[in-house]
Formats: sequence, C-alpha cells, structure tokens
Amino acid sequence: MELFYDLVFVVAVAQISHHLAEHVTWQGAGEFVLLFVAVWWVWITGTVYNERFESRGLEARMFAFLQIVGVAALAFFAHDGAGHNATGFALSYVGASLLILCFWFRGAVHNPPFRPVMRGYLLGFLPSHALWIASIWVDAPWKHLLWAVGLFGTFLTPLLTLNIQARLPRWSTSKMPERFGLFVIIVLGEGIVGSINGLAVHEHLDGHLAVVSLLAIAVPFCLWWIYFDFVARRVPRPDRFNVYFWGTIFHMPLVLGIAASGAGLLNVVARSSIAALPTEVQALLGTALGCSVASIGLIETRLARTPHEPTHPVTSPLLKLGTGGAIAALGLLAPPMHTYWFLLPILGLMAINMVYGTWVWFRNPEHHSETQYVG
Repeated sequence: MELFYDLVFVVAVAQISHHLAEHVTWQGAGEFVLLFVAVWWVWITGTVYNERFESRGLEARMFAFLQIVGVAALAFFAHDGAGHNATGFALSYVGASLLILCFWFRGAVHNPPFRPVMRGYLLGFLPSHALWIASIWVDAPWKHLLWAVGLFGTFLTPLLTLNIQARLPRWSTSKMPERFGLFVIIVLGEGIVGSINGLAVHEHLDGHLAVVSLLAIAVPFCLWWIYFDFVARRVPRPDRFNVYFWGTIFHMPLVLGIAASGAGLLNVVARSSIAALPTEVQALLGTALGCSVASIGLIETRLARTPHEPTHPVTSPLLKLGTGGAIAALGLLAPPMHTYWFLLPILGLMAINMVYGTWVWFRNPEHHSETQYVG
C-alpha cells in the first residue's frame, strides 16, 4: 500500500520538475523549491503517520485512498503551481495536510500518551495552514512569502515536540530507511526521464547524441550508487533529534536536488548540439547535483555505526561535502562549456565517492556478514 501511495507522488514530482525545465531562471528555481518542499511535507507527514499508527484494518486502506486523492489534486495543480494554478495548489496542499492532521487527531483520541504531541501539532500546523489559505487573496511575491513562512512553521512544529515524543515508543529502525529509499528511487527516475526527454527533442540520433545521453543517464546512476552504498543500507542513530534531522531536514535537499537535476539533464541533452551550454543550465545542474551529493554526506553523519562498518566517520562524509561543493562551484563559476566537458568532470567528482566506497568495502571483507541492507 505504501509503495502504491508513493507512486502518486511520481506525478507531482514530474509536474514540478517539468515546469522547472521550461523555466530555468532564478525565479523558476525559487518556485520549484516552494512547490517541491510542500509536496515533500505531505509525503513525510503521511509516512510518519503510517509509521506511528499503522494498522491492517479496512480503515487504513480508506485513509490511504483519501491521501492519494489529496496528492492527485496536488499533482494536477503542480504545473505552474506558483503561477496561474497557485490557488488550486495552495488549497490542495492545505486539504492534503489537514487530512493527515485529522488522522493524527484520531490517533490521539485512541492513544492518550500521544495527546500532548497532538496539542503541539494543532498549535503549530493550523496557523501555518492559515497562511496558505490567506495567500489566495495575495499577489506574488507576497503570496510566495506566506507560503515560505507557513512551510517554516510546519517544519519547526515537530521539532518543538520531540522532547514529548521521547516518552513514546521509538520508530522502526528498519522500515523508515526503506521508506526514504523508495522516495529517493522515485526522484532518481526523474533524472532518467529528463535524459530521455532531452534526447527526444532531437529528430535524429547520431554518435554525438548517443554519447551525451550515455553521460546524462550515468548521472542518476552515480547518485543511486552513492546513496544506496553509503546511506540506505544503514539506520540512523535512534535519538529523536537525530532522526528528525536525518529524515526531515537532511533528506529534503537531497531529494530536491535530485528532482531538479532531472530538469537540468533535460536541458543539457536537448541543447547538446550547440557549441556551449547556457550559463543558467550549467548553474541549475551543477547546483542541484552538488546539493544532492553534499546532502548524502550530511545524512551520513546521522547514521549509527556497526562494529565492522568499513567507512571512516569523518573521511567519508567530508568526501561528499567536498565533491558536492566542487560540483556546485563548477556549475556556478565555470564559463560556458561544451556538454562533454561539463558532464565529464561532474561524473569524475561523483566517481571519487564510488571508488572510495568500493575500496573500503573490499579492503575489509570481514564486515560482509555484519552489514544488513535495507529492502
């Protein structure tokens, strides 16, 4: 059921990414961030609710269906969701969020220990949603400012209840990493889609386009390699502040960057026949990929370590932060470059992490029996 629920987010993410691909500007990037973070919040609140109050009753299936309808409405209005579809997107976001809040309230009714947390949720979430509703009558850019403040309030609210939640049963240490891994797979698919859609712009396939497409498809493959080798196979340290930053905070720029890279790859492949890529396209792809790689490094600092964990607790995250920063700098500071000479250094920088992971893995064969992969 949860995998089926996640598939609905494919459409929402695709709509937002495709709009960014058509509006490669700083304004388009800002709108993309607002829309994507709203979709991310709906996904993560639904995921955490299911983790906390999952049941096998018929009501669970009906709740899942209602959530799917809410996400479908978000997806419908997501294309130009910050423009002429802004009212529909705002109301869809509030509707989907309030629906999950109602589920939380039901959980508090049947589980008295959760009621203090629920009171904190009501005090934080309802004013944040009110800002989104008020934005209907406000023009941009003030509309977007209300959205940003509302989203900040929604992210801050759970953080203020973590001390109360410390008295509740712990979350699963195996299921949550698997859920995040599935969402990462969804947004990685946007990189493949972007590469193929960029190729489809051209009327004829020649050797040049074939090589460019191969390099473009290698980008999400490298991200998959790095994330699932270093992060997805391990669980976070169990204290609640750490879990909150591992999941809600540090995974957000990762999936946002991966989704944005799909829009960047579409433009890179579509424009591969020109002498040099536009600076805005280089900036988009470099920043998105750099953000993703660096975020994996931040997530890695939140993970628990087994006795035979082969990666170094400092070297491994620093490699990702360093290579991620270098990729972002390449996109932002490099002069206009040909597609080959832009993608090859990016792949080389990501390969540093892949080579390091392979080296430490085979250098310490004793850990093979100890490491448990998620999924």
